[in-house]
Amino acid sequence: MRAVLLPSGVLIYIALYSVIPTLPALERLFQAAPGSAGLGISLPFLLLVLLSPLVPRLRLPVGVVVGGGLLGVGVFGVLAALAPNLGAWTLLRGLQGAAASAVPGLSLALLPRLFPGRGPEMAGLWVAGNVLGGGLGRGLGGVLAEWLGVRLALAVLSLPVALIALMVLREREPLTLPLPRYTLRAWPLYLIGFALLFINFFIANLMPYRLEALGLSQAQIGGVFFAYLAGIPGSALAGGLVRRWGAATAWRAAFVGVGVGLLLQIPDHPLPILIGFALMMAGLFTAQAVGGGVSGQGGSGVSGSYVAAFYLGGTLAGLVYPPFLHTPPLASLALALGVTALAFGLAVRATQGLAPGSTG
Repeated sequence: MRAVLLPSGVLIYIALYSVIPTLPALERLFQAAPGSAGLGISLPFLLLVLLSPLVPRLRLPVGVVVGGGLLGVGVFGVLAALAPNLGAWTLLRGLQGAAASAVPGLSLALLPRLFPGRGPEMAGLWVAGNVLGGGLGRGLGGVLAEWLGVRLALAVLSLPVALIALMVLREREPLTLPLPRYTLRAWPLYLIGFALLFINFFIANLMPYRLEALGLSQAQIGGVFFAYLAGIPGSALAGGLVRRWGAATAWRAAFVGVGVGLLLQIPDHPLPILIGFALMMAGLFTAQAVGGGVSGQGGSGVSGSYVAAFYLGGTLAGLVYPPFLHTPPLASLALALGVTALAFGLAVRATQGLAPGSTG
């Protein structure tokens, strides 16, 4: 499991996020109105929200749960790419999200056990893998959609996670976790998780439409989404930052970066948008790595609840962004800045009462 846990964190997010830059093209393919594919973004993450806290209660071997989830992400991703209409695509995307709920929370809770004494560092690397997967998925989704067509591109990008699932399911190492314990005392941590994916998805979902209006091609839009890779250095180093500064200070430094990145996106020109988007992602994923380490130390109940709150933010972003397609960019950036300020203010409270093992 040690050898495949981190790569699985890359491939699952390639499969899940490759659809983002293709949203306008998918809506044209299904002859649907602009913004109508939003449910296909929010539904998978709504099911992640609902199921992530329940997954730790499954009394199956952890490898079976994680491997089965990875297999479902790959298979349903391929089927969604072949969907005949928007309704079928939305349903299959929902099933893909349901399968994905088996992976993140358990992975974060497993890291301290698989890598004793290195939990924060490995959580940072796990999130760095998520960043790499999200960046590659979004970037390759746009580029391959132009080269291969939308359907074939999305199918190709879903296959690898199904293949690595077979490696996880063949793993014979017995892995167990204590029964999960849940606590509402960690609500500031959950709210920070909510804020992180809300900001991410809210701005990213609007980005293809804004860039298309500025005259960028499908491939160029996909290229902009490679800015997600800017989150790799900070997330990979987040464990060291936490050990040196503490989680609260590391979080606050990351949120300052997010705020500056949002401000840089105000001018209606591709270059400052790209620079600001990259800086925003660098800050968001550094903060996400800090949150992953904190939640993993709390046990599977806390980590599962944190993942649920995290994806609830993405779900709400998928529901909220369509009306902002018809407003000036400043309105959406102002909302994202407000959420960033809220998360900054919760940084200290989110680290309190979560000593290792205290809640899980």
